[in-house]
Amino acid sequence: MPFFKAVVWTGPNRVEVQERPVPDPGPGEVLLRIRSAGICGTDLHILSGTHPQARPPLVLGHEFAGEVCGIGEGVDPGLKSTRVGADSYRGCGQCTYCRAGSRQLCDKGTCEFGVNIDGGWEEYLVVPAENLYRIPDKVSFTEAGAGCILNCPMAAVEMVRINAGDLVLIIGDGPSSLIMVQLARLKGASRIVVSGHRERRLALALELGADQAVNTHEKLLADGLGELKGYITVVIDAVGSSQTLGETLRLAGKRARVHLFGLPEGPLQDLPMDEFLWKELALTGSTGAPSLWPVAMEYLKRGLLKVEPIISHRFSIEQPQQAVDFIRSNSRDIVKAVFEMPE
Repeated sequence: MPFFKAVVWTGPNRVEVQERPVPDPGPGEVLLRIRSAGICGTDLHILSGTHPQARPPLVLGHEFAGEVCGIGEGVDPGLKSTRVGADSYRGCGQCTYCRAGSRQLCDKGTCEFGVNIDGGWEEYLVVPAENLYRIPDKVSFTEAGAGCILNCPMAAVEMVRINAGDLVLIIGDGPSSLIMVQLARLKGASRIVVSGHRERRLALALELGADQAVNTHEKLLADGLGELKGYITVVIDAVGSSQTLGETLRLAGKRARVHLFGLPEGPLQDLPMDEFLWKELALTGSTGAPSLWPVAMEYLKRGLLKVEPIISHRFSIEQPQQAVDFIRSNSRDIVKAVFEMPE
């Protein structure tokens, strides 16, 4: 029986390489040979033990892409050898939300690769064929495998409805924010401001289409906004803390659209809900949108969305603990890191 390598989270900030037998896909499933898997901020939450749904031992990785190398019963044989990515949510397939293509809201409970079932930090993985999206020839496994920094920002931008002429503020300088900058520009935003404290990411935000980057370690965000303060029409909180959401509500203009994108590590408290009421704000949240994967691939194919400049570090799954330790100790230099598998 052939075996493969899997990176297993075994406890707080500990991962190790284990060997496992290559599985067979069941009905409606395919076996992927993983070629690239993203290392996301959510993975760091899980590794530290702060994610409410994740428990060790677990193979992390909800962002991954590869080649179809095995076909289960009832699956189109033409998928064999196809270059694909896979949506990370696995639904029941029967409830109202799953039938509508929103399996991230499955009535049977959220089930996600790399969060509460084994994910893509391994050489082989069985996934439902319905989760697959094809990767265009001009798009690399690494770009497509960046995963949720493509789909989740797209879901957020669609949910908050960025329109031509909007004044957009994105709080947080993570990789997803850098994608949202590009999407907001494609939607016709008249001005895009990004806030954060990591110089490399803020400089990249400007290169990718932001009009202004505010370093919150050097000045208050409200001061950095200057004459825009009070006129922001869309604010996205890409951090997800009580402090940042409170600031989001205070800085939003009247009847602005506010979006919670960042993953909170606990209950959000002491929020200025009077701002929400008196300014007649609209508040939305999102996780992902499986239906948008083909759109993301088309954007990448046409060069309308750039992922490669965001990928700053590449690691081998042979030494995962060194990769995790490096990322944690070099947070100012890391933008987006990925695991790349051998040919």
